[in-house]
Amino acid sequence: MSDRSSLLTNIIYKNPGLHFSEMIRISGMKNGVLTHYLNKLESLGIINIKRERDKTRFFSPEISLEETKIIKFLRKETSRKILFLLIDSNMEFNEIVDKVKKSSPTISQNLTKLLKNDLIILKIGSSKKKYFIKNNPLIQKLIKKYQFQ
Repeated sequence: MSDRSSLLTNIIYKNPGLHFSEMIRISGMKNGVLTHYLNKLESLGIINIKRERDKTRFFSPEISLEETKIIKFLRKETSRKILFLLIDSNMEFNEIVDKVKKSSPTISQNLTKLLKNDLIILKIGSSKKKYFIKNNPLIQKLIKKYQFQ
């Protein structure tokens, strides 16, 4: 494996879920060179590339689909802050807005995506809506393993 391939493999294995522009910044490679090596690594089965509507993300093949989904949200600042809060306790919407310090529509949009992707649960009881983490142990494991902050 070439030095560039090794560099990219190490970056991706240590930082799963990076998107293309982050790969350019971290690797110092130009767009075309980076694309060439990433496609080569994908064709050899050394990395997985997840192409979505808005971003292309890079993962090691050892990461499960469930972990891929969680990591994608841990890479997004607002979603990560929400998940971090819900790890410690269950919260109501207004508590989340206050602690994350983002607008209500931003929090609402992020909560909707987290719910849709089955990472959190909304429970309605005694006239209050509370949000819970669905798979707390796995999320905590990924945070610790990949040092999300």
